[in-house]
Amino acid sequence: MRLIEQLAALQALDAQIDRCRQRYHEIQAALQPAETLQALALRRKGLQEHVAQWQQTQKQREQAVAAQTAKIQEQEKLLYGGMIKDAREQVNMQHNIEALQRQHAALEEDALAALLEVEQSSATLAEVEQVWQAEAAAWRRQQALLQGELQQVIQEARKFKAERDGAAPKIAAQALRQYESLRQQKNGVAVVKIDGASCGGCGSLLPTARRQQAYGDDLVTCPICGRLLATT
Repeated sequence: MRLIEQLAALQALDAQIDRCRQRYHEIQAALQPAETLQALALRRKGLQEHVAQWQQTQKQREQAVAAQTAKIQEQEKLLYGGMIKDAREQVNMQHNIEALQRQHAALEEDALAALLEVEQSSATLAEVEQVWQAEAAAWRRQQALLQGELQQVIQEARKFKAERDGAAPKIAAQALRQYESLRQQKNGVAVVKIDGASCGGCGSLLPTARRQQAYGDDLVTCPICGRLLATT
């Protein structure tokens, strides 16, 4: 195998390694929780806390209603049980009961408002929960696929790296250094094929003598872009 052919084969391996490396980083980025899922999780948590707070408020307000009801019943028992004989005291107690009843009505309104808030918030939470569950399930499925692909990419990269480690020492050291330098300068493409009469890298027309030299054993570069010229 000619030297240029060895370098072309090495470049093919390097291209595969680069592809694996790029895909590895893409998968690692994709494995991070999606922003939409994070936003849903935050909203879900906020609604759960909101519902819990209002359930506690509802309980407290219902307890206040029950306590007020007990007060009214106690006062009515005294008033209508014949325990109070004085007419003026009876009138005062009646007024007191009416005041307690007005307070009771206000407490009932507050308790009803809390109940409605719990029901509405719970309904919203149920909707968000449903969407979150669907999104989370889809994300978990995607994660499983990505994890599988990640392992495949890692295995491929190891295989190509092993092949490269076996091929590189067989190439002349000076030629290998030239190739590595060009790869860094030319975005990973050090070796290009001659396309008709032109350089396959930059597209410039190659002198006839330069094209003929490329069929020999020595390394030949494009006079314009400096890449190594391969004939096959």
